[in-house]
Amino acid sequence: MNRPKLAVPLLALAAALLFSAGCGRKHESVAPPAEPAPVSAPVAVAAVAAAPATIEVTGTVEPIERVSPGTKLMGRVERVYVDEGEAVRKGQVLARLESRDLAASVEQAKAGVAMADAQLANAEAMHRRMTALVERGSATAKNLEDATAGYNMARAGLQQAQANLSAARVMMDYAVITTPIAGFVTAKRIEAGDMAAPGMPLFTIDDMSRSKIVAAVPEAQVVGLAEGGPATVRIDVLETPVAATIDRIVPAGDSMSRTFSVQLLIENPGTAIKPGMYARIWFPAGTAQSLTVPRAAVVERGQLQGLWVLDAQGRARLRWVRLGAVTGDRVEVLSGLAAGERYISAPPAGIVDGAPVSGAPSTGTAR
Repeated sequence: MNRPKLAVPLLALAAALLFSAGCGRKHESVAPPAEPAPVSAPVAVAAVAAAPATIEVTGTVEPIERVSPGTKLMGRVERVYVDEGEAVRKGQVLARLESRDLAASVEQAKAGVAMADAQLANAEAMHRRMTALVERGSATAKNLEDATAGYNMARAGLQQAQANLSAARVMMDYAVITTPIAGFVTAKRIEAGDMAAPGMPLFTIDDMSRSKIVAAVPEAQVVGLAEGGPATVRIDVLETPVAATIDRIVPAGDSMSRTFSVQLLIENPGTAIKPGMYARIWFPAGTAQSLTVPRAAVVERGQLQGLWVLDAQGRARLRWVRLGAVTGDRVEVLSGLAAGERYISAPPAGIVDGAPVSGAPSTGTAR
């Protein structure tokens, strides 16, 4: 097949144009990236020094006291007086069960007491008359014995009737559910019209005037702890550390996890600390050699924590680190920073990676 005569010149022209375009790009200049602006910031040198050693564990906030009021009766709930979240005082009525049958039992017991009282009065009068007749010789000793036995039986009958009345009133009291402590209603498990069963917890009341922190401490670390010892607690959502005291160390450990339950007490003004919150606990454990940095040097990005470290050219590089215990205004660096490295102890706002840093050593560089 014969090709058109113009095909070969056109192909040659296209190849020449492509070669020319490629050569032109080779000589184009690419602008270098913008140099980060230099920053002035205090610089410190990381160093290992003696610092207070701590044992860090985690725990959960619990109320200082928790009760779950219920009833010994099987009955329908007539009325509920409180809702979840309400503050209640000691002895306050929480709910009431239907109690018409119990009220009738109380009235019946009252009538029994009245009857027994009347029988005792009659037996006592008979005993007095028989005693007088025996003294005059008008009755036998057997008559007096019968009168005495009747009097004693009547007195016992009155005591039994009074006990029945007390029992009926106690059963009547079971129809009224009250709280034995002051606190907050944290759970309500019934509504009006529900059936209550004996032993069924109907409410949960938490006393949050103080809080209890329960932590599981490994067996290797619980040896140095003692009741009454100090600790520092930090509730993550509240952030502010608070002083605590070891209230109790449960002597029996968990055979699976090899941990022991340690309970601490903290004050809770305004009930800002709520049951169920997550807590971090630090127990003092003497001193140890550690590398610490000021808390102001730590940069937080979500769950990550880092430091601005200077490289060999004096440029700032953000490096993620793992932190440990917090002591005052210092925080322990467990990994990510080595002794002798320089870091920015108070990073300025707007600092970017690679920025040249100039600054005088900050106070505390030896640490």
